[in-house]
Amino acid sequence: MKTRRMGKWMAFMIGMVLISGAGWFYLFESSKVNDFPIPSTGTVHEKAEGLLIKTHLVSEVEGPGVLYAMRIRQDGWKLVDREGLAAWYEKDGRMIELTTFDDELFLEPAERAGIEQ
Repeated sequence: MKTRRMGKWMAFMIGMVLISGAGWFYLFESSKVNDFPIPSTGTVHEKAEGLLIKTHLVSEVEGPGVLYAMRIRQDGWKLVDREGLAAWYEKDGRMIELTTFDDELFLEPAERAGIEQ
């Protein structure tokens, strides 16, 4: 009887891990700005300069939250510089500027000129 409970518990835990793993990949999507990952749960507003995204995964003080920062790194983006509310990321010669506010982020293409590494 104890073995049966243990088997059910293990099946439950494996199921939760699989659901969490699948959710991780659906929580983010590639944006139109150099394929930089953005939260799929956010509301996207296209602007002439870039994308304004309303999401609870960023803050003005801390920038991208833990989950979002982890996903950015997982997608191969490297933090090049950070100044105030803005951070610059680079991947394969492409660069973006990510500006965070409370529950909002602004994403736009950037140039390397003037950015220190």
